[in-house]
Order: sequence, then structure tokens, then C-alpha cells
Amino acid sequence: MNTATAAARLIEEAPVARKPRYLEVAEDLRAQIAAGAFPQAEQFPTEAVLCRTYGVSRFTVREALRTLQQEGLIQRRRGSGTVIQPAAARGGALHQPLSNVGEILQYARDTHFAFGRAGDVRLPKKLVVEIGEALAPGKWPHFRGLRSGSNGSRPIAVTDAYVHPDLRDIADRIDPAAQTIFRQIETLGKIRIAQVTQDIQAVPASADVAAALGVARRSACLRILRCYLDDTGRVIEISASHHPGDRFAYSMHIEVER
Repeated sequence: MNTATAAARLIEEAPVARKPRYLEVAEDLRAQIAAGAFPQAEQFPTEAVLCRTYGVSRFTVREALRTLQQEGLIQRRRGSGTVIQPAAARGGALHQPLSNVGEILQYARDTHFAFGRAGDVRLPKKLVVEIGEALAPGKWPHFRGLRSGSNGSRPIAVTDAYVHPDLRDIADRIDPAAQTIFRQIETLGKIRIAQVTQDIQAVPASADVAAALGVARRSACLRILRCYLDDTGRVIEISASHHPGDRFAYSMHIEVER
């Protein structure tokens, strides 16, 4: 896979270090904003209120708010406090961090994915070439579905997922009403996902994708291609999600090493 793209190589190892407290606070506030917990006409809770609510210092609260402001979710004004940015100001898009496995799972919890089995298919040739790794021949169990926000608005993604042919029995037992596909593969097959690779690319919507998302053909989409690998380096699942350009924004937090 081309590592020169805007890709994040995500490695899940045990034990997992706990994320900084300010990111936990930001994550919780982000979820509340997405759920409409704070009316746009009203001010956001003050720093003092947030300090008491989360039991953290003012510095931690300010770092959390700075994170949300960088994502375009809030606006901070000296003397007038913090306010939620209206949807128009942030492009009406879902701002979502997907820079580690925990955030991918949080994204799954914060949204709704209605999917089902779409038969067994050969991997699209273009996808195989793009991944650039030796993939199992034959037909892969195929799942397809639409992901929408918590408020049930227009779909924010159409996703195609492919499961390794050797895991067809497990694929047959995947429950669309349960957790993410890769977590079900781990549980049902007693397989550990050791690594996730992620490539992000702007692409034009194909006729199929455009019809699923209700957008114009060849309109801008953000495609996120993920490969889930086990301990042996075998690709056991591939997922390709297409997000309409005006409904989704990818955000990533990078800690500066000193």
C-alpha cells in the first residue's frame, strides 16, 4: 500500500496507553455537540462549569476547547464565551477524528450503520491494484451499507466491506445489528486484529456511489480505504467508505514529541 499518501498506519498493541485527559474531554463534548445537546442559540458551558463537570484543571479544559475549535465545531470569543458553530459555518459536515482504533470504534458508536450481506464477489481489480499486496484469490464475502449520523439525517457514507474467503463461515454469522464487522471477526473467529492500514483520498463519486448517497455523479467524495490485518500479516477484511464532500470532515490529532 502506498505509504506516501495521506495515510495513517494504525497499530493496536497491548497494553494501550490511556489518551490524554483533554482528548477524553474533547471526545465527550464532541459527541454531545453531534447529539444536539447544546442549542446553537445558547452559549456553551463556561470553563469553570466544565472544570467542575469533568473534575479537571482549567488548562485541561482549554486544551479540549482548543481541539474542538480547530475542528470547526466551536468558536471562542474573548468576553463572550464559547458558542457552537452553526452547521453552515462548518460546512454541515460531521467532523470526526479517525486516527486510532479507539476513535474508529467511537465513530461506529456515534453513528448508525445499516448494512447487510451482498453475496460473495471477487475483489474489484482497481482495489486490488491500489492495495498492492498479495490478497487471497477467489470470492470474498461482501457486505454493503449506509452510515448515517445519530440524528438519522442524510447518509454520511456508503461502505463496502470484504471478508477473507477463509472466514466465510464467520462471515455467515456476522450480525448487522451488532458491533463492527472487524470486532465480530475477532470474537467469532478468535482472531486478533494486529494492524489497520488506512488510506484517504479525494475521488469522484461513481454512478453507484452517487445513487446510494443521493449526490451528483462525479461529485467530490472522501474515500477511506482500510485493511485489517491479523498477527500473521494476512488481510482479513477490507473496507472502502465513500463520504460526500459536504457531509464529512476528517480530523487528526498529532502530538508533538519533545
